[in-house]
Order: sequence, then C-alpha cells, then structure tokens
Amino acid sequence: MTAPHPELDPRFAALRDAAAQWTPPASIDAAVAAAAARAARRQRRMTSPAPRAWIVAPLALAASIALIAFIVRSLAPLAPEPAPAAAAAKHPMFTPVVPMTAIADTPDAYVVAARVPRMTFAQFGVPVDPARADVPVDAELLVRRDGALLAYRFVN
Repeated sequence: MTAPHPELDPRFAALRDAAAQWTPPASIDAAVAAAAARAARRQRRMTSPAPRAWIVAPLALAASIALIAFIVRSLAPLAPEPAPAAAAAKHPMFTPVVPMTAIADTPDAYVVAARVPRMTFAQFGVPVDPARADVPVDAELLVRRDGALLAYRFVN
C-alpha cells in the first residue's frame, strides 16, 4: 500500500514523536476525571428508579378520588328546609290539591315560597280575574320530596 503523499510521512512521524512527549497539567486530568464520574452517576440515577417512586401513583389516585368526592358532594342539590310552625300559623290554611289522606300519609312535605302565574291557579279551580291574569301571585306550596304539589295557600 503506497501513501498518496510520500513527502508528508516524515513530517507526520516527527509531529507524532513531539506530541507523545506532551502531557496535560494535573488539574486538567483531575477535571476530566471528575466530569466522567459525574456523568456516570447521572447515568446510573436516570436508569434506576428512586426507592420511593412507587408511592406516587397511589397518592395521586387517592387525591383524585378525594377531589372528585368533594366536587360531587358540593354539587348535590340541597333539600329545602321545612317551614317552622310559627311561620305557618301566620298564614291561612292550605287548600288541598290531592285528597287529605295523601297529605296525611306524607310526613316529609315541605313548604316552598313561590311566585306563581294566576292562570296556574285557574287550573285548580280558583277564580281568576281575566284583567289580571298575567300578574303573578305570591303563594306557598306544600310539596312532597319528589316535587309533587299537595296543597297551596296565598300569601298576603
């Protein structure tokens, strides 16, 4: 095998011999060794999982369940509070819409204040003045827990 530039061979040999005698300072050797050790530690740390990493997934799941439970509980509709007996004594008696036995059989009925169109009461047989049919009426409604109307009364 012949070299393409035979005149460079002696020059390269002289350069190689001169460079073989050069040695870097001790501080450079120490810095290179420290950098190699850091790179090896970093590589080991990236390939092996942390000893406590297994607890992250269960904690994240528990936190998610707690957050969802909190949101669901805060969005649940609240049942209206039953009216106190003193407030009911101020107003006239209720007019039943269903038979009295159905009202007596409903222990968890609620009194709900409402503004009701007069034409709604016309459906229950209450006389309505046609001139004031579009004016709403303040009323209290006795309703079951499922929202069914049991009785009504007008509020002055």
